[in-house]
Amino acid sequence: MLTIFHSPKGGSGTTVTAASFALATADKHGKAMLIDMCGDSRAVLGMADTDTPGLNDWLGESHGAGADALISLGTAIANGLLVVHPGSRFVTGAPRWDALVEAVGSWDFPVIIDAGTHYFPDELRNAGNNWLVTRACYLALRRATRMPRPAGVIVVREQGRALTVRDVEAVLNTPVVATISFDPSVSRAVDAGVLPDRNSELLGPQLPAVP
Repeated sequence: MLTIFHSPKGGSGTTVTAASFALATADKHGKAMLIDMCGDSRAVLGMADTDTPGLNDWLGESHGAGADALISLGTAIANGLLVVHPGSRFVTGAPRWDALVEAVGSWDFPVIIDAGTHYFPDELRNAGNNWLVTRACYLALRRATRMPRPAGVIVVREQGRALTVRDVEAVLNTPVVATISFDPSVSRAVDAGVLPDRNSELLGPQLPAVP
């Protein structure tokens, strides 16, 4: 099972949402992998930074390593979540997207990808669910209309926005699968590095159901 979280605009809460869903998935299944294309997941989860190789190194055109090598690049946290960080800033040569799709399809545990605003190809998009995370923001929706249509939308709801959840659905012609209320306590949990301990009471109940 693959679930990709992405966004048309930075600052939408994609990384926190993806990390929260990954934690909930690991809680349910006993194991899950979070692949971080952006570089913030470790910080959100209260993990120390690392300069070890990561996804971008594995994706390199000349790398040639298989699925087990990608697993070995991950760092496990207490609840069975394995976090793979980006590693190098850039991918060398043509990215081996087909190898990533093959790897994800070969594993018997769920995989969550935090793609943020990064590019990812149709073969990865079509390998599972892809959910767009956005605020009810005109600029974000304007960009989203130029992107491939997602399977569903997660709306981060803020007080004072003129646009509604129904407006988001109408503009994107895509169902809203969850709405998340903007809550300063989530930000405080992230800043304190305790999101994994408080996820089930903060964001977990607002997320789409974990398959």
